[in-house]
Amino acid sequence: MALSYKTLNGGTQVTTLNSERVMLTDANGNQLYINKADLAASITPYVSAAKDDAWIVYLDSSNNRILVPWTEWDSSRTDAVGVAIMEGGRRLIIAPDESNLYWGSVSGVGGAITTTSKDVADQDYAGKSNTAAIIASSSFTGDGAGYAPGYCNFYAKGALGAGAWWMPSLGELGMIYSKYNAINAALAKIGGTSLTRSGYWSSTERSSAYAWGLSFGSGVRWYTSKATGQFHVRPVTAF
Repeated sequence: MALSYKTLNGGTQVTTLNSERVMLTDANGNQLYINKADLAASITPYVSAAKDDAWIVYLDSSNNRILVPWTEWDSSRTDAVGVAIMEGGRRLIIAPDESNLYWGSVSGVGGAITTTSKDVADQDYAGKSNTAAIIASSSFTGDGAGYAPGYCNFYAKGALGAGAWWMPSLGELGMIYSKYNAINAALAKIGGTSLTRSGYWSSTERSSAYAWGLSFGSGVRWYTSKATGQFHVRPVTAF
């Protein structure tokens, strides 16, 4: 949309805003706008990891998932299986480990949710079914654990073995990004590998050649070649 406003010297400034930008006012009263991704990247390092933003998960004798606030976890324990987060009624457990891999060995249709719309891709929370479809597809069934979907599918931690984990969708990556600091604080408690401010693959496809990813440095959603782009991948599961 176009927005007009008066500057301090009486002139009229016309600028264009969209869903990716927010309005700010500087110290002199001048209005300006900034990309949401840039604003998020600037603010996030100064936001404390809230106690209730993440929990550490272990399994009881019946393999039930038990959550403990990360601030109350005894770092001498060795039975943690991951870090739990909740957002908008959705719940994830983030694995303590990750890898840096290609999405696939070739271009091909994986059978996951596929869209060229960033907004639609960002609302994909079907990482579990996406991953199942990809590893069963004729294009990628032979890739195995050396590629992002297979790495997540074959990942195991404690009693949560292969098949319990999956490659997060773009929407699920957005959940992880929003709790970045708290997740890393919890991962430090259990000796896990910290999330990094770099690109992460999702299981959301854009086409036979491209898949969606998210930068944990800027919050930008992007897509690139499945067979030539090497990025971080972090398994997740549910509770």
